Amino acid sequence: GKVVSIADTTVVRLDTDEGITGWGEACPLGPFYLPSYAQGIRTGIGVLARHLIGLDPRQIGALNTRMDRELRGHAYVKSAIDVAAHDILGKSANLPVHALLGGRQMDAAPMYWSISQGDPDDMRRQVDSARQAGYRQFQLKVGGVPADDIERIRAGLDGARPGEIFLCDANTGWRRDEALSVARATADLDYIFEQPCDLYSDNLSVRRRTPHTFKLDESLQSPQDVSQALQDDALDIACIKITKMGGLSKSRFARDLCAAHSIAMTVEDVWGAEIVTAALGHLAISTPPDAILNTTDLHNYNDIHIATGAPQAHNGTLLVSDAPGLGIEPDLDVLGKPVAIHE
Repeated sequence: GKVVSIADTTVVRLDTDEGITGWGEACPLGPFYLPSYAQGIRTGIGVLARHLIGLDPRQIGALNTRMDRELRGHAYVKSAIDVAAHDILGKSANLPVHALLGGRQMDAAPMYWSISQGDPDDMRRQVDSARQAGYRQFQLKVGGVPADDIERIRAGLDGARPGEIFLCDANTGWRRDEALSVARATADLDYIFEQPCDLYSDNLSVRRRTPHTFKLDESLQSPQDVSQALQDDALDIACIKITKMGGLSKSRFARDLCAAHSIAMTVEDVWGAEIVTAALGHLAISTPPDAILNTTDLHNYNDIHIATGAPQAHNGTLLVSDAPGLGIEPDLDVLGKPVAIHE
């Protein structure tokens, strides 16, 4: 019953006295999804701004230290600022952001397509449509009535082809018993079981009793959460989302921690438009090929576009440019006047 029809995104512009401008974006997917909300970003930036003005944004570690000192927690508030600082550093060094995150490791990053929860036959048609567009990875949205979800999973995987990957994502929608009933009823199918329950303890219990490859998403809201999940052997695949981690800096740390433990990853973000897609694209393309499962291009799901130059989908992969910084140019006519200016 939780539906988002309009996503409220916040775009941050950082101006420097050297004439270099950096852009960031953060977009919570409704206040009921994660402990974050759009108005909180804008209020939090107002709290942080007076502590950040005058700092060198190229000193990204020092910038994050100051943000964490002046505002405990609230990682999602800091994300767009951290991304904008990466944009500035890349432009000042004439390097793409992916060069700052470890360097390009692949020509294009593998992508998945999200299949909206609905009638099983319609979900099967959505899979076929995405397949025709070149996708080989499909994320089926479940997490409703277990009996209905079992039908959705079977319909979505009907006609699965060799080499295709299916994820069944409940987005925390089931109780522990419901998740186990779905897992047992579909034990004959090959798919990735993604974030069935809300509580970490419930997910850990289900993970220990299901034969399916297990992925955590909403339970991983910080590098510390990732470390705990690795210690508990709570996952096979991790979802690293930039905004919930607090920006590219901490997302890179979490990504590298997973890669060091041979954990595959989805590298993406909560939601957003072209600026978010650029940031996640640079993080994805700089991830070791044997550590990335997939990524996405969130702006393709939107009907409003706020910038040019964002990574583009091609035959089920994401193409990321080598232009300096994020490589995007915001459309100021679409963005309109700032809702707040701090100087």
